[in-house]
Amino acid sequence: MGFDYFVFYTEASVICIVILLMILITDRIYNTKQEKQIWFGRAIIAFILYFISDACWAAMLSDQFPKIRFFAVLFNFTNYVFLGLMGYGTFMFIATTEKMPFRNILLKRHLVFLPIVISVLFITIAYITNPYFWISENNELNDLYFPLLISVPSCYLLAGFFLSVKYALKSELKAERRQFLFIGIVPLSVGAFGMIQVFALNAPTFCFGCTLMWLWFYIQNMQSLISVDDLTHLNNRGQINRYMEQLHYSEDTRVYVMMIDIDRFKGINDTYGHAEGDRALIIVSDVLRQTCEQIRSSTFLGRYGGDEFILIFQTAEEEEGPKQAVRIIRQLLLEKQQENRLPYDLMFSVGYDELRDKNDSAHDCLKRADEKLYLDKHR
Repeated sequence: MGFDYFVFYTEASVICIVILLMILITDRIYNTKQEKQIWFGRAIIAFILYFISDACWAAMLSDQFPKIRFFAVLFNFTNYVFLGLMGYGTFMFIATTEKMPFRNILLKRHLVFLPIVISVLFITIAYITNPYFWISENNELNDLYFPLLISVPSCYLLAGFFLSVKYALKSELKAERRQFLFIGIVPLSVGAFGMIQVFALNAPTFCFGCTLMWLWFYIQNMQSLISVDDLTHLNNRGQINRYMEQLHYSEDTRVYVMMIDIDRFKGINDTYGHAEGDRALIIVSDVLRQTCEQIRSSTFLGRYGGDEFILIFQTAEEEEGPKQAVRIIRQLLLEKQQENRLPYDLMFSVGYDELRDKNDSAHDCLKRADEKLYLDKHR
């Protein structure tokens, strides 16, 4: 490995570190101190530290850094620690994103971190006992070092991937299944890029691949923050408005705008507390998702604000979409109420109207649906 390799590897590492720093700084500026964002930042920091340490080791391999035993041991030891922290940070980010229950139990959180502690103690004691156990007299890595290097990170990444798949298979909602599988791509990508670099290419594939993966994931996450309601994970008011701007009358397709409002929602908050009110909103949003999955019409679902939801149908059948949706919502709400043993009746009022002609707009149709909603509520 000569000077050209050193320049290429260093440039790649610097570019990746700069990109990750930009993501980290931007995330810190808009950070809302959510647990998911905290672990996202910690995972990014671990990747940055590993890329720095790995670039220093590449400099030694290409004779651009003094081949002193102290530095050889230092860089490979830090590689070992930072790679483990990368796996741990990635796993905890997945765990918080998917709201895995073990996070709320201190003992279990410590047990999850235990493999890193044990592995670092092992490699430290092994070096003290035999300085040539994982690095030779010529400052070259022994074959045993690489299995030790990837063992703990691989366990974290595989655990994150399989848990994502498990949660996806258990979920009844298509949107949730897609989200879990989307998150499962993160550990799978990290492991895949690492294997490609080790076995296929003598290039910084791991550095480039992981950075692009985190950049893509961050862009998707920011898009979600812009367009998704934080509590219910439905489309928010801004996304509803953007969608409605694209709606136009068509002779071949009937467009219905439906407004749904939870009855006596203020009473739920006043009697049982705002936490129970949030729970009611989440239950209703899950019911609406399941409703959209069961009907044949093309649908758009969002939280309009407070306890109001909007459901937009595009169907060829006259009023079949809205009428079918109302029947399904009533049935599913009754089932959810019994399943969750709610101490109150979870009911709703509804109003809907159709986009009438080319001079009609989706916002005018929404106003008519809203008026019918309040007529239904008063009845």
